[in-house]
Amino acid sequence: MMSKFISFFSPSVQLSATFAQRYYHAAFQNKYIRFINRASKVGISVGVAALIIGLSIMNGFERELKNSLLAVVPDVEFEAVNGTLPNWHITQHSILQNPNVLGAAPYIKVNAMVQKQNDLEAILLHGVSPKLETEVNATFKYIKSGRWLTDNQSATQPNTVEAVIGQGLADKLSLAVDDDIELLIPNTLASGKLAAPKYLKAKIVGIYQIGGQMDYGQVYVSLDTVQEKFNWTEQQAEGIKVALTDPFNAQIIARQIGSSLQDYVYVLDWFRTNGHVYNDIVMVKDIMYLVMVLVMSVACFNIVSSLTMAIQEKHSDIGILKTMGLTPVIVKRVFVMMGMLTAIKGIGWGMVWGVVLTLCIPELFSVVEQLFNVKALDGEVYFIDYLPTELDVVQVLIVSVTAFIIAYFATLYPASRASKLSPVELISG
Repeated sequence: MMSKFISFFSPSVQLSATFAQRYYHAAFQNKYIRFINRASKVGISVGVAALIIGLSIMNGFERELKNSLLAVVPDVEFEAVNGTLPNWHITQHSILQNPNVLGAAPYIKVNAMVQKQNDLEAILLHGVSPKLETEVNATFKYIKSGRWLTDNQSATQPNTVEAVIGQGLADKLSLAVDDDIELLIPNTLASGKLAAPKYLKAKIVGIYQIGGQMDYGQVYVSLDTVQEKFNWTEQQAEGIKVALTDPFNAQIIARQIGSSLQDYVYVLDWFRTNGHVYNDIVMVKDIMYLVMVLVMSVACFNIVSSLTMAIQEKHSDIGILKTMGLTPVIVKRVFVMMGMLTAIKGIGWGMVWGVVLTLCIPELFSVVEQLFNVKALDGEVYFIDYLPTELDVVQVLIVSVTAFIIAYFATLYPASRASKLSPVELISG
């Protein structure tokens, strides 16, 4: 198979490849050289496999960040500077004109307290449009029990305020669907002084479970409920939250939309609130790539040692061939090919093990957790409770090409030294 592949090249390349194959198998009959050669292959394999696995795990976290956390966090929020948008319908219509926008929904957010008998918990109360909210927020998909808010509450359940809460808050206050809760909303007088809080009695119609701290501090009620408590009209809202086609391009798109609005608003993208999570993933990925490239470099430069010793063993053979007309270019090419044979085998095994382990890691991680009865990722702290992976073929190719280039440069020095030795030095040495 190898000879058929070589036959496609020029005679000089064929000659170099033939010598490289023969010298490769003959030189590594020496136990010490064979040991260094195998150590080089193992080092390259480990470096390539580790980098593929590490990058795949980071890709998995990035995917889960987009599909889980960013699905329930607004990509962009346009919040009124003076606290109120006079007509959110006009603002929403203007935002939807941008082709990068998937949906836009009004909101009112206020810090409040949830009271259940003698227990109190601080929460962020969201007043949302039940239908429009589903276009920008996937919380409704994570409803564990009960249902999402309805638009026609007054028709179906007169004088009843519906609320949707997180599983963490429900567990903390021992709440369930159909339980009643009291919401204490801060009240400020015209003079700026605090007055007695406004009370809002609500019935829990749904409990969602996303994971992490998202389940503890948020309560959703209908927008008109909060508008009524604040004595606002139906057209008034605190701001508009937006879902984009590309959340990772939120900063640029947000500025574009913000500059086109007539309202005086703060432009808040998700990087301001949760960007640290994404930045951590990117930073770890970059550091991992650098460290693994250094590991591969150390392994590849072991090729220098094995080639140097192989050249030392073949001194007389090279000298005889040079006296018969073998050019320095061919000699250099022979030993470059010898080194690359080691590198290619190491890279090949690294790719295989990297891809196989990447595909199996979630299951292996789960088995290890069960065996040792540990939980590496706590779902109550993080937004996921398992180790995600996502294999990127382009990244696998980049890693392999990077290792190949490093190995190639590692072979140049010993091969150049061999090509510059004179036949007399080689035969006498």
